[in-house]
Amino acid sequence: MDDFLDPDPGFITIGGPDHLAYVAGLLVVALALFLGRRWVRAHTGLVRGVLLGVLVLQQGALYGFYAATGWDWAESLPLHISRVSALLALVYLATGHRRVMDVLFFFGLWAWASFAYPQNIQPVTNILGWSFFTNHVIVLLMPAFAWITTDWRPTARGLARALAWFGVYLVVAVVANALTGGNYFYQREKPVLPWLDQPWYLLVSALAGVALFSLGYGVARLVASRLEPARDR
Repeated sequence: MDDFLDPDPGFITIGGPDHLAYVAGLLVVALALFLGRRWVRAHTGLVRGVLLGVLVLQQGALYGFYAATGWDWAESLPLHISRVSALLALVYLATGHRRVMDVLFFFGLWAWASFAYPQNIQPVTNILGWSFFTNHVIVLLMPAFAWITTDWRPTARGLARALAWFGVYLVVAVVANALTGGNYFYQREKPVLPWLDQPWYLLVSALAGVALFSLGYGVARLVASRLEPARDR
C-alpha cells in the first residue's frame, strides 16, 4: 500500500517491464473491444455508462491524490494533452456529441506517442501509474468505440476544428508554463530535440501537431475505404 500511494515512486524505463505491461494491457482491451464489437454495439448505453464511471473515478483519484499530497500548479493542472483528451472523453461519454469526438480523435493521437515513448511515468504498482494506464487506454480506444457504436467517422471538417482547438491549447499551455514554471505540452523538459531553443521548439511542436493530425486523418480515411467500400463518403 505504501508503494501504491507513494507520491514519488520513480519513473519507468522505456521498453522495461512496466512499459511492456502497459502495452500488453492496452492490447488486451483493444482485442476485447474488437472481438466483442457486436455485443458492445448492442449494449452501447451500458458500456458508455461503465466507461464514464471508470473515467470519473480515475480523474477523481488523480486530482484527489494531487490535492492530498501537495498541489503543484506546475504539474497538477489538467493541461497535459492526455489530460485534456481524458476530459474530452468524459464529455463525449456523457453527451455523445460528435464534435467532441472530432477533437478527441485528433488530440488523442498524441497519447499514442506518450504511450509508445513514456516520459516521467510511474510504475504499475503506483496509483499514478494506474491513472496513466486508465486514462490512456480509454482515450486511445474511444474513437474505435465511437466508430463501432455510431456512424461517426473522421472528416476534413473535424480535422480543421481540431487544428483550431490545438492552436488554442498551445497558447494556454505556453501561458500556463510562463505563470507556473510548468512543463505542459513538454515545452520545458523536451523529450526530443532537447538542444532546440524556444520559440523554435514551440514552432516544431505546432508543425508536428499539424503533421500528426493530417497523418491520422489520412490513415483513418484509408481504413474506412478498405472496411466500408460501399459507404458514401
